Amino acid sequence: MNVLIYPKKLGGSVDIPPSKSQSHRAIIAASIAKGKSVISNIIYSEDILATIGAMEKIGVKFIKNPNQLIVNGVSRIGISDDNFIECNESGSTLRFLIPILSLSRQKIVFTGKKSLFQRPLGVYESLFKNMKLQFQKNEDSLIISGCLMPGNYSIPGNISSQFISGLLFALPLLKGDSKITIVEPYESKKYVDMTIDMLKKSGIEIIESNQTYTIKGNQIYSPIQIKIEGDYSQMAFFAVMGLIGEDIECKNVPFGSLQPDYKIMDFITQTKGQYVKTDTGYRFKKSPTVSGSFDVSQSPDIAPILAVLLALSKGTSTIENAERLKLKESNRLLSTYNTLKTLGVKVEMTEDALIIEGQDDFEGGIFDSYNDHRIVMSIAAASVRCKKQVLIKNAEAVQKSYPDFFEDFKSLGAEITFLEE
Repeated sequence: MNVLIYPKKLGGSVDIPPSKSQSHRAIIAASIAKGKSVISNIIYSEDILATIGAMEKIGVKFIKNPNQLIVNGVSRIGISDDNFIECNESGSTLRFLIPILSLSRQKIVFTGKKSLFQRPLGVYESLFKNMKLQFQKNEDSLIISGCLMPGNYSIPGNISSQFISGLLFALPLLKGDSKITIVEPYESKKYVDMTIDMLKKSGIEIIESNQTYTIKGNQIYSPIQIKIEGDYSQMAFFAVMGLIGEDIECKNVPFGSLQPDYKIMDFITQTKGQYVKTDTGYRFKKSPTVSGSFDVSQSPDIAPILAVLLALSKGTSTIENAERLKLKESNRLLSTYNTLKTLGVKVEMTEDALIIEGQDDFEGGIFDSYNDHRIVMSIAAASVRCKKQVLIKNAEAVQKSYPDFFEDFKSLGAEITFLEE
């Protein structure tokens, strides 16, 4: 699906969708807690459906109501029939569930899009092979067999926090105690904080001290009732539209959050972007913004939309410590760079940074989505300051995290046409 956007400034209000990161964690925790859990404020994006489908393979029963998910969890990790786990393109599903499903002691075959298996899995590969367990990575699948054991784990902190979270979900279920020690530098720590918060809600105790996590064995998950927070990473797109276009109110987001992408509020403040709190969120005001240096090591997902804002900010800005952008759905450092170039922006790319020269408006034209949902939404946000029409190829990538994005975009006054390829 291609999307043609007729550029215009947008305004109004939008309900921000629930946090995908918190939704994954809630579904997994509820699935391995025997009994009934209720998760409200949830949308069934492709990534979330991948996690639900995987949990169904271990006998978890789900009732998918609009905006509410009822989970009847299990106390034992085991697969009675089909051992193929379809992850689609969800890195969270794959990395969270490798340690958990190893507890079945069965052969598990993870499948998905080829791009998923191009993302790093070496941390788990080393752990499994050191324990003499099967870990066979192929072009479009991963085969594991054998159960992780309690013990001391040393995990690099600069590849993906998802490896740490996956172990934190699984290790409490083992018979012995374990420790996870993080090797510096420790990036995206707040994602691990989100995991620990969900574990605490589920009755699981994790002791943290000096970047070491102590995990007691023989713990039991308890059912939960939780309302998922609005997603700051998705709000960022509408926040920037408000700052560069007309006022936009973003509803359904908490004031303060463990979400790493809450950092967008600090970045907006740094650019002197204007916003006010409302009863349920924020109203972002059209603002002349200024340049600066922005470290995205702890919040890489908001780098593409931050780049759009900085390209319309006075002066020259740097997005730095951005090497992990290369390991996303696309090489997001390169795809963001190419998107800015197509917009007519003067931008330089280094091994881990983008150097962006601010300007007054954008050109428009034909854009590649790179099959990356965050690139699609960033281009759409940029369109409000484009001089020419914007055509986004393969825009269906938004289904990965935000299926209703273009409906919400239209609700703000956007004029778009959906085109078949």
